[in-house]
Amino acid sequence: MDFLSYLEDNPIFESTYIVRVTLLVAVVTLISFQLKSETIRKYVMDMYSFVQNQLFKQSTDQKRMKQPPLPPGPAAWPIVGNLPEIWRNKPAFKWIHSVMKELNTNISCIRFGNVHVIPVTSPEIALEVLKDNDSIFATRPLTMGTEYSSRGFLSVAVVPWGQQWKKMRKMVASHVLSSARLNSLISKRREEADNLVRFIYNQCRKSASAATVVDVRLATRHYCGNVIRKMMFNRRYFGEGKEDGGPGFEEEEHVESLFVALQHLYSFTLSDYVPWMRVFDLEGHEKIISAAMKTANKYHDSIIDERVHQRRRHHDNKKEAHKDQDLLDVLISAKDENGVPLLSIDEIKSQCMVRWISCLFNTLIFILLIAHVIYNQVAVSNFNDKLTDR
Repeated sequence: MDFLSYLEDNPIFESTYIVRVTLLVAVVTLISFQLKSETIRKYVMDMYSFVQNQLFKQSTDQKRMKQPPLPPGPAAWPIVGNLPEIWRNKPAFKWIHSVMKELNTNISCIRFGNVHVIPVTSPEIALEVLKDNDSIFATRPLTMGTEYSSRGFLSVAVVPWGQQWKKMRKMVASHVLSSARLNSLISKRREEADNLVRFIYNQCRKSASAATVVDVRLATRHYCGNVIRKMMFNRRYFGEGKEDGGPGFEEEEHVESLFVALQHLYSFTLSDYVPWMRVFDLEGHEKIISAAMKTANKYHDSIIDERVHQRRRHHDNKKEAHKDQDLLDVLISAKDENGVPLLSIDEIKSQCMVRWISCLFNTLIFILLIAHVIYNQVAVSNFNDKLTDR
């Protein structure tokens, strides 16, 4: 019987431990006989080859067993994956939805470069991802938009899972989002609610006609901008505002720049998947978001720098130092067990920016909800009118 056939039929070599011991015996035998016997040398070399094949086969089988099959997806090009298709078919989400519709699936796998993107359209699968396996999907993707908005991933909302995220989450949960802190700022929210009513009332008085048109988009943007501005910086306007309670040029420019940043936060950018192409900025996103962040920061940074200098100047005055009027004071005065400030100036600026973007994102959802309700009311009214005519 051939020696290799005997080894392959022998079940003891299914164990990785026995295979490694056999490999060691082969090496020792090879050295001890100093390759003087051609027959022994042949058998030892055959054993060595067999052991190597067994190790490779077992490692390959183990990898296949550990990696379940990926969800269905379109055929991908070598190296670049499906980047050419998504580059030609914008916006990206519409192309992804069309691909999933063609494949008749609620979960798919699309490869962009070396990144596997898993879109999900089923609520049941989304619940399994976000709730049942939230620890696995806890991190966030690295994008150019999140890098600009968080000053190099220093905040909490858009930062990948890690030590910085844990630090900022602990700080925000204990100092910013606590019930006591939110209750202490309720008076500021009520002030802006009253100002919103005054603004809408003045808008109605301007029009002499019975049918008064109120820009709901401007009103909601104005209200949410004032609320977070009051809670963060203890002021309603960056400039002088308007007599009717509406936003001035500074406020409109500031809010518009933040909405531009929000629009490009997770938008498809080729350089997010092929980093060396970032220098070319083919979509122009980096130019747009850098300009938007520059506009927003020119209103934030001066206030934050002045407040930090003021708080440090009154560091010895405990009564003045513990007088927290807004969230910016809270971020500046937060200290660890040793009395050292928890946040650097860049981390404070980053957290302020993320608070703004989060607030405006909620504003966007609120506007869409109102538009949906109004549209449905109009549709129901038209349907009732048709029934009445019949």
